[in-house]
Amino acid sequence: MGSVIIDVRSKKEFSEFSIPGAINIPSDSYTIEEYFPFKEKQICLVCESGNRAYKVSQELEKNGFEYVSLLDRHMGELSENLSTKGSWTIDRQFRLILAIFLAVFLIGIYFQWGNGVWLIPLILFAGLTFSALTNNCYLKILIAHFPWNRQKE
Repeated sequence: MGSVIIDVRSKKEFSEFSIPGAINIPSDSYTIEEYFPFKEKQICLVCESGNRAYKVSQELEKNGFEYVSLLDRHMGELSENLSTKGSWTIDRQFRLILAIFLAVFLIGIYFQWGNGVWLIPLILFAGLTFSALTNNCYLKILIAHFPWNRQKE
């Protein structure tokens, strides 16, 4: 029968980190036709947390796909576990950068650096809101392209 791992995250997320050999079919542009070549295979779906993979599995099962399952561990957990000892995950680096921005803002308020310091929380608010609404985080994508985060080929 054979099996295939299908990563339903966006192309951007897939380019940051992926399971070797996995196929990327983003859930945000789901069409059943893309899955027909795999109908007779065991399809293992994966995404960042399991939510998108679950939704796609429900759609596939509605359309007669019999061999659909979710991976037990999803990319959020895998990226944490596959990071090399001593290195920081992209998510951890992201949180550090947010903390640095917050610290700069608070120091700026303390030393009265002027009205420009108020741009920092506005930018953070806009970025985090956009990230939540689109399920994409361009700061994380930028961090993933830093030299120390690039996957070794």
